[in-house]
Amino acid sequence: MITLFRKNEEFNPAESGIAFSLAVLVPYVVLLLVGTVFFACGGSAESDVYTYLVSVAAQLSYLTIILFVARQKGGLRAFRAGKFHFKYILVGLLLCYGMIFGLGYLNELFVGVLTDAGLSYSAVTVPLSGAGQFVLSLFVYALLPAVCEELLFRGAVLRGTDFMKIWQIALLNGLAFALFHQNPAQFVYPLITGSMYALVALRAGSALPCILMHAVNNLLILILSYFAPDASLYNAATVVTALICFVAAAAYLVFFDKKPVYAAEGLEPETPIAGKYFFLFAAAGAAMCVVAWITSLVR
Repeated sequence: MITLFRKNEEFNPAESGIAFSLAVLVPYVVLLLVGTVFFACGGSAESDVYTYLVSVAAQLSYLTIILFVARQKGGLRAFRAGKFHFKYILVGLLLCYGMIFGLGYLNELFVGVLTDAGLSYSAVTVPLSGAGQFVLSLFVYALLPAVCEELLFRGAVLRGTDFMKIWQIALLNGLAFALFHQNPAQFVYPLITGSMYALVALRAGSALPCILMHAVNNLLILILSYFAPDASLYNAATVVTALICFVAAAAYLVFFDKKPVYAAEGLEPETPIAGKYFFLFAAAGAAMCVVAWITSLVR
């Protein structure tokens, strides 16, 4: 087996950078193989089967990366899916409510700007025509991503960026998460959610609250899309209430939660010089994301 990671529960910047690049590059290979077989069998890219197949294949590729890394590092403990204080569930739920109902429209505004500029983008579609598809979509688009993507981003990728200040770590992780989606229509909102998930993970010392937040976020969006597709979510009262919840929860984590970022690790932060290796080893994945972005905008 190729050795890319130390048998050590901590991630250094280089290992976190490698994890990000693998999370971008491996799905390309998997989806190429899956698509080739599917189309050779007469499948259509417009079918719901292909939509589900692509999503499941991507999540299974992330799971494969997690298991590969876990084997080399001696177990899943390296992903920091350990104990945490219950308060972070409450804080996380407030953030979810604030992001969905208070900031979700920012993504729509960004997409509108792209459209007005004459640029194209791929709309995100989820099969929801019927109870069966709804239940299947809850698993494929809510639960699987919550587990796999959080272990990768708030586990492997986040843990090697402790050489920066907490707000810098959160923003970098959010940016990596947004680029990872490789779609302009999925940039602004993942940037916000990714940064908040990272902030919670840093304070809680665990990725588990973020798995719950991610699942709640996706579940709620799917439920609203299925049961109330034409509902107006952004009235003044809802937006103001949501923004108050978001600001209060974020302010608590940044200014009032005094738990040190490194308390869970029991380690000193990496030196700034070591931090350059994160960007060096994440460069391959970042380059692929940028190419995907440009391609989607100009095609």
